[in-house]
Amino acid sequence: MKEFLSYCPLEGLAPYLESVEKILNGSQGPHLELIYPLGKFMVRAQMMVLQRDVFGRGTILVGTLTAIDRQEIEPVVMPVMNSRPLISSPTPKADASRLLLALNAAGDGLWDWDPNAGTIYYSPRYLEILGYTNETFPHVAESWIKRIHPDDFDKIVPLQMEIVSSPEHGDSFECTYRMLRADGKWAWVLARGYVTHRDANGKATRLVGLHTDVTASQGDRARLEDLVRNDALTGLRSRAYYGMTVNRLEQQKVRPVSVLICDMDGLKLINDHLGHHEGSKMLCQAALILRDSLSAVDCIARMGGDEFAAILPECSQSELESAIARIKSSFEAHNTNSDNIPTRMAIGGACAEDMNTSLDELLVISDRQMLCAKLEGRTTWREHVKNWIETRTDKIVQLEDCRYM
Repeated sequence: MKEFLSYCPLEGLAPYLESVEKILNGSQGPHLELIYPLGKFMVRAQMMVLQRDVFGRGTILVGTLTAIDRQEIEPVVMPVMNSRPLISSPTPKADASRLLLALNAAGDGLWDWDPNAGTIYYSPRYLEILGYTNETFPHVAESWIKRIHPDDFDKIVPLQMEIVSSPEHGDSFECTYRMLRADGKWAWVLARGYVTHRDANGKATRLVGLHTDVTASQGDRARLEDLVRNDALTGLRSRAYYGMTVNRLEQQKVRPVSVLICDMDGLKLINDHLGHHEGSKMLCQAALILRDSLSAVDCIARMGGDEFAAILPECSQSELESAIARIKSSFEAHNTNSDNIPTRMAIGGACAEDMNTSLDELLVISDRQMLCAKLEGRTTWREHVKNWIETRTDKIVQLEDCRYM
């Protein structure tokens, strides 16, 4: 590389290195096309990042250099990122073949799509990843389209068709989705593609790209996401997911939105005198009551310990009051059975009708209301839990925690 750069004029070296750095660090996508002087020639470079490390830094970069006639370019040459080629004439077939060979050598599945003809070349490695042959996976777009997972279809096919139709939607894409293997199982693939040519109307006439089998890593990622998004004990959402929901609703300017804060009463008594296993059952029962009392679109999260929060999108003040009443009624119904562990939640709620109140402010208001409700009924409820424990066990419950003294 050092020897190669020695042929670049100093005045062109800085923008060249800056352009390459952008695709290596991922800030401009995985593809680059630019024109610059090299020795006595003007050259066009096409590059693609094939592999990145865990930090997102490009570790394998392939591409081609093509010497071009200076008459074909403008006097002022600027690099172009992920956009239509600067040269209107088609890439020479020999150069295109070298690019395809370079990509194929990386070991991933290569595809080369002609949207006008509706044909796609699938490399042997591409077919091998999915377990097909040339006979069972004909070289047409339909072979790919009909094997995309139904849940991923709307996120994948329309996007790529938009890129084909116009440069306004970009010239490159990178996405992950599932495809049906020949053995009937679903394979996760990382798909990367780039428009190499467009016609006079801007429609893509050729796209090339790669498929990488990421099934194993995608499974790890799915498990990690599940741990991050969900509370392992109760099955409700996690505090992290609650934060993501807040950010999404704020960005979309959704109003009205209501927030509930719920805190359990008596959990420590159950943990101390009956054990944490019974306390965990109590938490799960409370979570189930909350889930059954609210709408499926509401985000209900365990914030930690015995504290829960719920975000109710498009929920007005009157609807919030109805939701609180349903929750209280459900807990009362649960507690009518004397065999059930007495379970109660102090609840506070508030509604933001417009963007003048943020969801963070709403959380604070709800928390204050919950603390007031908790203080109001705490003594009576703890006495009730104490009596319930003592009538079923030989334990003596000290509300002042003197058993630790």
